[in-house]
Amino acid sequence: MTFSSFLQPHAIIHQTESDPNEEMLTSETLLSAEPFIARSKCTFSSPEEIRNAYDVARLICRHYALSAQDILHLTPKFWAFHLDTIHMESTSAMILLCIHYNLCIGTLAQYHEAHPDLELLLEELARFDINGQFMLTEVGHGLDAANLETTVTLQTDGSFELHSPSRQAAKYMPPAIPVAGMRRGAIVFARLVARGEDRGVRPFWVMLNDGNNMEQGVFTRVLPRRAGSQGLDHAITMFERKWLPPSALLGSLGKPANGRLHFLSIISRVAVGTLALSMLNIPALKTSAYLAGAYSMRRAITSADNKQTPIIQFRTQQRPILHAFAQAAVYEASAKYCTELFVASRQETVRHAVATAFKAAITSATQETLVQLSDRCGAQGLFEHNGIIRSQLVMRGNSIAEGDVLVLSIRLLSELLLERYTVPPSQNPESLISMYEKGLLEEARSIWKDAPPGDSSHRGKHFNNNILPLALPIVETIGFRLAYDAALVHNISPDLVAVFEAGVVLRGSSWFVEHLGMKRRKILAQEERALSELLPRLDGLIEGSVAKRYSTAPMLSDESWEQFVDLLPTFEPPLEESLMSGLEPLTMKILARL
Repeated sequence: MTFSSFLQPHAIIHQTESDPNEEMLTSETLLSAEPFIARSKCTFSSPEEIRNAYDVARLICRHYALSAQDILHLTPKFWAFHLDTIHMESTSAMILLCIHYNLCIGTLAQYHEAHPDLELLLEELARFDINGQFMLTEVGHGLDAANLETTVTLQTDGSFELHSPSRQAAKYMPPAIPVAGMRRGAIVFARLVARGEDRGVRPFWVMLNDGNNMEQGVFTRVLPRRAGSQGLDHAITMFERKWLPPSALLGSLGKPANGRLHFLSIISRVAVGTLALSMLNIPALKTSAYLAGAYSMRRAITSADNKQTPIIQFRTQQRPILHAFAQAAVYEASAKYCTELFVASRQETVRHAVATAFKAAITSATQETLVQLSDRCGAQGLFEHNGIIRSQLVMRGNSIAEGDVLVLSIRLLSELLLERYTVPPSQNPESLISMYEKGLLEEARSIWKDAPPGDSSHRGKHFNNNILPLALPIVETIGFRLAYDAALVHNISPDLVAVFEAGVVLRGSSWFVEHLGMKRRKILAQEERALSELLPRLDGLIEGSVAKRYSTAPMLSDESWEQFVDLLPTFEPPLEESLMSGLEPLTMKILARL
């Protein structure tokens, strides 16, 4: 049915008294009308936006000048990069550099000693003369990337042939298109086939394009723009019998004794990224707290007697802003604490536990807090140009990148209940958060113990139905406890710690009521006291925020708002000829230029 025919009398949707038996048309029929058919189903980043992302990434890359050794050995300089507030002003460059540094250079650097020929490539990557990507997951294999389908077949002359056997084997979704002369390569993970034998997954260095044209055998389709993200060329990439030199293989040709452990070892930088990427939530919290705070100080309501009151005077406005500042301070201490534990440990299990707990805690806190901060800015909070909702959506993407936080949490809780290892114990076992963590773990053990006969396996139905849904909230609480301990170790101001603690207790209020006998009113009063004690410092927290030097949101001041409005496309009624004739000559000249 066309749109014009739909408007004809015979297509009226509602039944009439004169024809009660006429079948009522549903709104579904509208989908075949021309306006719906003509509508674009998705939007794409412009070439200018994409090019700008790479230009900004190059500037930041050369400013930090991280070496391959910084990245390989996880120096303080490497971790500091992930705490820089500048990332919230260019989230697309941030995404590029996190892949480029940690996943690409970090993986290549592990093979440098055995492959000295990588020296020049690492130098070019360090200068961002070449952009490096990391192609592990496929359209059909995300969480089960160990079962990926892309193959690399050893040829008789020692070279290799890289091939995607199906669309499900396409690499998803690293940026891959040619951009403004920027050469691009990637570490591509593929299944090595040698002499007819599957020898497991291996990493290969593959050039994708020279900045102008794709390499022979490499085909990529650019994906639509991610919701809330700045312009970037995320893509789906396939390989059609692409030739690779013998040097493309990183590692050996031999079949590993333990395929699972070998796979985990070659993707070990993903575990680093679990912690490193999660640290970006800290500048997101800092920036969003500042934006909402500064806006709330400027924005006012007018009462019936014509008096203006800044909205920052209301507790509903103060509350999420104070919590955001407290979370930013406590999680920054937690980042230092967790990176120290991560670097010091040689046990991958402990590294996994620390990184997962940190990621689970800060991800949930940031998502909840940034939604509230965006809401407290009203309609202004809905727009990407004001920063908060953009940060929230980008950080939501980070919750999936380098390990989906839910899947990581399921793995961690399962291994803790199986007693394969433990997380670092609390230094403050009598604290409310520590008791909460201990109680949730005991509850999970008790629930598992009650499994019916024959269904006690951690892969069984009882575990699936009753324990898996508990994984994320339990691992979040482990992260809250680590953060609380870290805040005390790093001497975070007690008023900030008190607000953080009150927020955690409020989240788990049902447990505290049930197991510690706390009254709901007492829990609310704890938060009220903590907020009231921190409130006198709110102006100082806003004005002293590092985010003030970086933020460019139009809503921050009258001047920036006016400048923003003046740049918007304008639609005006046509000027009357009689009115035009009465204008001064200077005005006529200005209008002519417009």
